[in-house]
Amino acid sequence: MTAKLTKDELLRLLEALMHPKANGLTDEESYNDVLLRFCAGCPDPVKARWLVVECLDTMTDEEMVDRARAMPFRAMADVPPRELPIKHPLRKMSQ
Repeated sequence: MTAKLTKDELLRLLEALMHPKANGLTDEESYNDVLLRFCAGCPDPVKARWLVVECLDTMTDEEMVDRARAMPFRAMADVPPRELPIKHPLRKMSQ
């Protein structure tokens, strides 16, 4: 289980995601690890992943973190497999 992260911790992770080369993320695996840590540190990891990966709204890093932190808590046991596959690593990190 990953403890929910503070706003500052999430901002640091998001900075790394938005500027991967400048933050030493040189390969896809290291980028994915940071993405998983960011998502697992949010109340609803699945929606947080959507927010980072797929949301087309223009917003600052701080606005994105505020939106992610404002989401209601959702236990991974309540997330159906069609939203997040059973063997996805986020399920174990966010229990």
